[in-house]
Order: sequence, then structure tokens, then C-alpha cells
Amino acid sequence: MSGAPTNLHLAWARVLLRGLATSGVVDVVVSPGSRSTPLVIAIADDPGIRAHVVLDERSAAFFALGQARATGRPSVLVCTSGTAAAHYLPAVVEADAAGIPIVVITADRPWEAHDCGASQTIDQSRLFGGFVRYAADVGQPDPTPEALRAIARVAAQAVAAATGARPGPVHVNVRFRKPLEPVDAPDSEPWSADVEAIVARGSPRVVAGRIEPDPGFVAELAARVAATSRGLLVCGPSPAREDGLRAAVGELSRKAAFPVLAEATSQVRFGPASPGAVVCSSFDALLRAPAVRARLAPDLVIELGAPATSSAWAGALAELRDVPRWVVAPSGFPDPDGSARGVVQVDPAIFVRALASRLADRVRPSPYAMEWARLDAVASPLVDRTTEGDALGEGRATRCLVESMPEGALLAVGNSLAVRHLDTYCRAGGRALPVLSQRGASGIDGLVSGAAGAAAASGRPVGLLVGDLSFAHDASGLAAARAVDVPLVIVVLQNGGGRIFDQLPIARRVPAGTLSRFFTTPADLDLAALARAYGVAFARARRPADLAAALAAGGGRAGTTLIEAVVGDAEAARVEALRAAIAAAATEAIGGEW
Repeated sequence: MSGAPTNLHLAWARVLLRGLATSGVVDVVVSPGSRSTPLVIAIADDPGIRAHVVLDERSAAFFALGQARATGRPSVLVCTSGTAAAHYLPAVVEADAAGIPIVVITADRPWEAHDCGASQTIDQSRLFGGFVRYAADVGQPDPTPEALRAIARVAAQAVAAATGARPGPVHVNVRFRKPLEPVDAPDSEPWSADVEAIVARGSPRVVAGRIEPDPGFVAELAARVAATSRGLLVCGPSPAREDGLRAAVGELSRKAAFPVLAEATSQVRFGPASPGAVVCSSFDALLRAPAVRARLAPDLVIELGAPATSSAWAGALAELRDVPRWVVAPSGFPDPDGSARGVVQVDPAIFVRALASRLADRVRPSPYAMEWARLDAVASPLVDRTTEGDALGEGRATRCLVESMPEGALLAVGNSLAVRHLDTYCRAGGRALPVLSQRGASGIDGLVSGAAGAAAASGRPVGLLVGDLSFAHDASGLAAARAVDVPLVIVVLQNGGGRIFDQLPIARRVPAGTLSRFFTTPADLDLAALARAYGVAFARARRPADLAAALAAGGGRAGTTLIEAVVGDAEAARVEALRAAIAAAATEAIGGEW
């Protein structure tokens, strides 16, 4: 705009933010900058928006991702122009892969500043490419009634795209000319009445339809399930939502007599057991024994959610290529093995309830399900034995954290070894415990920031289990974590770097020095000094009793507690021995025909 002073850009930002709020947005994460000034003023003045300030845009993006992962609501990111928005990319990639709703708003310079060497000016219009569900470059503020109504519509479209049938990230690019701050202008400008009317009305309401499974296919699969005596339910990573998935899977397991192989990230593993359901805790270890795989080979598989993390299940699929397998997921084609008979694109909880409703109760327990339960019971004491004693290994530390979590808390878990420890060492059942995981793109970045965002948006206690290398990737996330006002307990498994490489073939193919320098890469951070620098509580635990005391203290105080669990570097040998013991015991326990 040129000519008389105007606050149109502030009004434009106000319409956009009010539109987002009336579309369901509560949390907005701001990283400081100049070009985003109109947006920031609108955020500060909107009573319906809860603002969070995170200096580093990379951390801010994972903070917003953690918020959305914990609440199911889209969180909004706001940043200035230039390279600031580029730091959002890793979190946008994860949001795309995991189906997490976030709305990215990037402030931009006017068109005349582009392609002429102007400072802090890059092409932001399609910055995130195909990773976003929707992208809008709304240009510069325009006072016409049509444009003002359109910016409110864009807010509704952005939220609808982020939360639709295929949830994920969206991007809105907004251009502002200087002056960016409020200026002395008439109280009532020509467009003022239109703005007030649109702000009062909010954005257009978007009513999304609910996708139901095809009744004919449900009936077809139900008939197949009823005729099957060796069926499996495999539950991979799923969002932590209150959608009744665990209860629905338990009901289907009981009616179909299908045992459940539920990973910790599936939202099915933790919680009171459904009567009659069989949930196997040690399936990954059991499936590593050839005799057990042959004994428990299914003739029908139903997979729910994202592909399972278990490498043993992935390996077993190679022997099950001719077994009918159906994958049920909200969207996409989650079948990296390429052997599924088909993919059902619908919410798993809705599908499982529909399928269970068409099944009658089985007259007697399934021998197949009982064999899974019996062999799982053989493995259970061997797992317990591995986590007993006075030594603080990774399994014992993992169990300590899970057992310390109060009802209603959220458990966040890192990738690589941490997520696998939950499945190896923590038995199914117990308290219902939603698990937040980054299993979309499965990166190790942004985990501290994500846990802090989950705590800030949900208001619930959060426990984070993370390896020392993953923690080092996001140590600056402690800056966001220190503002959390509910218990956030971060347990860092201090094992001298990325110890998952000790369990991979590379460990036997290169010299120890090469493995350490290029793969395990120990960070050697002073976590106590980091905690002091960021102003969070700290404890170091070398024994189980020390860890239990630190967890109790951290869980009883508001704010962030960083706990360094010194577990040593012997986990690879420990896991190998445990798997061998389970394989031997289960193979020996195999009985005759049922």
C-alpha cells in the first residue's frame, strides 16, 4: 500500500488469526523476527489463542508437532522471512509422514523485493513442495471485501486440509510491506467495518464427512475371519487418540480368537486387558526362532496402523508371502513389503468395530491363540530376569520410567533403541498409557522439543525416553522445555552414542575405531552443565534405586527434570543373550499338534 498511513496489514493478520481460532486452533508457536510483526501483534491480541515463543525455528516446529501429536488439534507455526522457514522442514517431513496436523505461516517480503538481492528474501511460495497437503500464497494485504473474506476462507481451508481424511502439514505464505508495526492512522479506515464483521463472524465452518468402511468388504472379511483358525492381528504405530482402538481390538481378538501382536506405539499394548483377548508381549523375540515361526504361522493377517517397527515381524513376512494379509490405515499405502492382499483406507478403530460387530463369539478358545499365550508366558520370566538386580541396564531404566508414569500421563519415546526397548522389556497390560512416537519418518531429531510441546499443549505429565545421541541432536530443545509448567521428565539413556549400530551387521564389518567415529559417534556432553545452562532440574542415576528416586522427584514437581541414566554400553550383548534364551526356551516348549 502507498499513500496515507494505514494499518491494513495488521487487520489482515487479525482476520487470518481469528479465522484459524474459530476453525479450532488453540496453540500458536512463534519464533521472533521482524517481517512477522503484524502476525505476532494479532496473536498477542487474540484472547482465543495460546501463544508459545520458541527462539529456534527447528525446535519450534517440533514443539508444535508435539502439541498436535498430543492433542489431535492443529498447532500453528509463525516465523519471519528468509531462511527461518527452512528450519521447519524436518518437522514438516515428519508431520507429512505421520499424518500430524500443523499449519505453517511464513511472513514474506513484498513482490518487489524478490529477485533483486534484497536481504532475507528467498522464494517461499512452494518452500515445502509435496510435503504439504495445501499451500497458499495470499499475496499482500488487500482492502476489498472479497479479499478480506478470502483470507478468512483460507484460514478455514488450511485447518480443514490439515485435519482432513489425510491429516498433515499445510503452508500459508503472507507478504507484508513496511511499516510492519502499528502506525498513526484514522480510527476508522474504509475497510474497518468489513474487518470487524468478518472477525466477529470468524472463518467459514467446514464440516468434514466421516469415512466408513465398505459394508460389502467388511462382510466378506468377517466371513473369512469366522472360518479361520490361525489368524493374527498386528498393531503398528498409531496416533495417541481417544478413539477406543484398544477396546475395539480387544473385542475383535475375543470374538475372532485372533492373538494380538501389539507394539508399544500402537496405543493397544498398554492398558487393562480385555477379557478373552490374547495380547502377546514378546512376539519380536519369539518370531526370531525358526521353529516358533513355523509353529505359529498364520493363515490370515490383519495389520492396523503404520508398518510395525519389529524387524522380526518384517523378516517373518518373507515366509508369509502367500498368506492373505490386509492392512488397515487411515490413508496411504503402508505396505513396504509389497505382499499385502490389499489396503483398507479407513480409521482402524472404526474398521475394527465394524468387523467385530459382524462376528459371533467363538464357542471355545482358539488353540492357536492359546499357543501364542503359552509361548509368550515362557518368554516373560526371562525378560523379567534381564531387568532384575542392582545394575542399571537399558531395560531396567525403561521399565522404571514406564512404571513411574501416573494415570493420565503421556509417554514420549525416541527412535533407534528407545522405541524397541519398550517392546522388548515392557509387558502388555498395566495402566492405559498413550505413547507419542516419531515413527512417521523415524528420525531422531526434535525429540526434546516435541515432548515439551506435548506437555505444554496437553497440560498432562510427560515422560520422554531418549538415547544420548538423540538427545544431543535436540539438546537446545531444553530452551523450550524450561517453560513447561507440568511435570516433564526426560530420561537420557547414557550408553556412549548410537548403540543401535552395535546390533547391526556393520559392527562386525569395520574396526572398532571406525564404528565409533562414524556410526556410534558418542557426543560426550556434560548433561549436568546443560541442565544448569537451561535452568532445568538434573539428576544422574547409576543404580535402579537412584533412578526410581529421581523419577519420583521429577514426577512430583512442575517443570522439566533431566535425568541421565548411566546404563553402560553392553546392551547389544544383553539383547542377543535374551533373544537366544527366549528362542531356546520357546523351541523346547513347543508341544504336539493341537
